[in-house]
Amino acid sequence: MWDPATKLIKFIPESPFSDPSYHLPHFYELFAQRADERDRSFWNEAAEASRAYLHLACHPVTGLSPEYANYDGTPAEPQPHGDFRHFYSDAYRVAANIALDWEWFRKDSWQVGQSNRIQRFFRGMDPSEYRRYRIDGSPFDEAALHPIGLLATNAMASLAADGEDALPFIHKFWNTPLRTGIRRYYDNCLYFFSLLALSGKYRIY
Repeated sequence: MWDPATKLIKFIPESPFSDPSYHLPHFYELFAQRADERDRSFWNEAAEASRAYLHLACHPVTGLSPEYANYDGTPAEPQPHGDFRHFYSDAYRVAANIALDWEWFRKDSWQVGQSNRIQRFFRGMDPSEYRRYRIDGSPFDEAALHPIGLLATNAMASLAADGEDALPFIHKFWNTPLRTGIRRYYDNCLYFFSLLALSGKYRIY
């Protein structure tokens, strides 16, 4: 699952590109501390590589990242199963992963600015207004499939954010109920993880 040259996780073993939402430097850091001693240097390198990679994959103005991205952080080319160059459902997790890495380890101050950027992009929007976006922020005429999940990860970004949007996103999340209906699974998983993290219950044991 890892590209040996870059120490970056792949989308699937045979793919020549990554998925930014798969980058979990906070877990790699724990693996480096607690895994078999022969593997610890790899996990240290993987954590550092993932943090650096997210700088490249996240847009410097909007904070949005693509579903799939090349090892240099640029959006990956369309695949046989679809075009995933844009900010869509997988990519929602990036904000949550960055925020939890900051909460646990605080090794990359860029994560604070990045969390501010993505919250600023969604400032003032109701989840019903969320869309599919190009990473430069231009919207498609296509509603987000998982708006409650996106709200949840935007709120989880408040673990790292220090801007004016951090508290309003927490309030909006707290006052938004769980999703019902046929698409509730993914939204409510993100809701659950965000609620754990924002309540201080997503802990290292």
